[in-house]
Amino acid sequence: MTSKGRFALMVSVAMAFGIACSAGQDKGGGPSGTVDSGTTVTLPDGNVVQPDGAPIPDTGTPSDDTGGSGDDSATTPPTDSGTTPPTDSGTPSDTGTTPITYNLVITPKDTTVMLPSGSTTATLAYYASLVSSTGYDPPQDVTASTTFTIDDATIGTFAGTTLTYGKIGNTAVRATHGSYVASTTLAVTGPTSIVVSGPADAPAKFGGAIDAAAAPTIVYPIDGTIVPPNMNVFEFQYLPGTGNNLFELAFKGTNLDLKLYFTCTTVGSGCGYAPDATAWKYLAEGGRGQTPVTYTLRGVNTTTGKVGPTATRQISFGLENIVGGVYYWNAGAGATMRYEFGVSGASAEKWMAGTPINCVGCHAISHRGHRFAAGIGIPGTSWKVYDVATRAQVFPGPGSASFFSFSPDETQMVTSNGSALTVRSTTTGAAITGMLPTVASSGSQPDWSLDGKHIVFAKNTTLGGPTGTSKAVIQRLDWNGSTFTDGGQIAAVGTNSFYPAFAPGNDFVIFNSSPSGHSSYDAWDAEMYAVPTGGGTPIRLAKSIAPGAQSWPKPYVEEQRYRNGGKLVWVTFSSRRTYGLRMNPTPGPSTPDPTDPSKELPPPGTAQLWMTAIDPAKIAAGQDGSYPSFWLPFQDMASGNHIGQWVKKVERLTCATGAACQSGEQCVNGQCVGGIR
Repeated sequence: MTSKGRFALMVSVAMAFGIACSAGQDKGGGPSGTVDSGTTVTLPDGNVVQPDGAPIPDTGTPSDDTGGSGDDSATTPPTDSGTTPPTDSGTPSDTGTTPITYNLVITPKDTTVMLPSGSTTATLAYYASLVSSTGYDPPQDVTASTTFTIDDATIGTFAGTTLTYGKIGNTAVRATHGSYVASTTLAVTGPTSIVVSGPADAPAKFGGAIDAAAAPTIVYPIDGTIVPPNMNVFEFQYLPGTGNNLFELAFKGTNLDLKLYFTCTTVGSGCGYAPDATAWKYLAEGGRGQTPVTYTLRGVNTTTGKVGPTATRQISFGLENIVGGVYYWNAGAGATMRYEFGVSGASAEKWMAGTPINCVGCHAISHRGHRFAAGIGIPGTSWKVYDVATRAQVFPGPGSASFFSFSPDETQMVTSNGSALTVRSTTTGAAITGMLPTVASSGSQPDWSLDGKHIVFAKNTTLGGPTGTSKAVIQRLDWNGSTFTDGGQIAAVGTNSFYPAFAPGNDFVIFNSSPSGHSSYDAWDAEMYAVPTGGGTPIRLAKSIAPGAQSWPKPYVEEQRYRNGGKLVWVTFSSRRTYGLRMNPTPGPSTPDPTDPSKELPPPGTAQLWMTAIDPAKIAAGQDGSYPSFWLPFQDMASGNHIGQWVKKVERLTCATGAACQSGEQCVNGQCVGGIR
């Protein structure tokens, strides 16, 4: 076969772990409080928030704001020219014309908790944040300086931010922070049983003799998984066990005592149960930010009365909801899809398809969500930048590029053609010369930190190319006030380390490595690692790993609070791993490429988006901070889905009627939306 033929074959079998461009491939918030209506807000931590929405420490140091339509110099002294790249040049996200207002938000919001059997009291921690009207900036944690009260003191009492409750009932919880006020509802129930399907007296069927040999087998989720509390759609998959025709799924936690009864709904070679909205609210709200919830599955043969129980397992729920959107490439549809978390009834919507471009797989979106860059075709010889809300082209990219990352303020971007990095204007695409050191001339797959102080990339140790790296290490660049300088190599695992991405706290970098040394383009065995931004010993994120790879990690845009003052980082990645009983049940080994015996074809299976939680404190201590991964439920299981990138706020066209919206969208509450609502 000719080299051209081999390349065509490679394209036809390549998956998410590379560019994934061919459409034909891989088919297989809280109540509003009193807000400040002025143009400048001083936060409790001493930060000043200016009209453009960017919190800047009020240190009195010189600033990077030198003028222009997005200039802040009318409200603060010139500041900070030695710590961040040039900012505030008047981009659509940063015009300096809209006053910033704030809402006080209580977490948890409108929650339902249980008083478990055998307990006379239980506790629930509350948190408070100031959330800006822009939707882009991280919330300001004001819990320590907020006063919480409860309307019905017979239900419970507050000691600081912790509520101790001991009576069933409904009430309101209120928070006061200076002039800001907010309230939310609280419902306290007792132990609850729900018969989903089967006989009305299902709970009475489980009093018979124990038959361990007849126990069901839970296949999914993996023991110890942690999920966002507003996941809303989640499935428990299991093998029913011999003779069982009725099942009990029982959850127990600090604020949870829930039993669910159902018959088998066939899923693959076994059964599946997905909690409805009522059951999920009990489960997720009762477990929100708490110690792990324990659960067991019991099966019963209603004829013999024998009961088979599983061993106890654990599942945990984050403290804060995920909000915003994830943009990803659907290979079967040949489209970039978008899913918005926190919107009731939302489904994935087609954001950009083959027209006006024939490939949006090699994509990147700015953290603030206004700009989208896409490589065109394979191997990404051209590229374009689009406005997200209107989908209008901002400019066609000069030269070639297949990898992109935007500066935090969206005024600049760094591109790579697979072999060298270039910093460019996001207004024209023109290269900004003199910004990068010589080491960037052999760079690929860049990522710009959220604080603007670093760029990390895969430095090719052999000649790179537009489809990825074959031999590379992870390299860092540091901003010195006017240019980036070489920050040195921070990680190398095996012969090829690739796809680096900053955690939202900017304190560590997540990246991939292939144990067998495969190219990043089709590294079917890729694993995830974390390394401190300053460099150090790479940490294999073993708990998140499973056969089928975990490639192209993309973190959620901010750290989230977790229990006991901890933090969580959510990371999305692509994988061909087994999804319980529904997908890729036997991934199998790789096989030799018949056209080139020195290479291997990836194992069978459809690439999907998966997610894991990472504890940054464990990473800082040199430990594996990952949790078992879970499948994201909004995807098309018939198509490969890749490169899930996050924004805190989904930008949409405003509308009065559907006529203002694009094809496939409708006007809902003044915004053009796609997908089911």
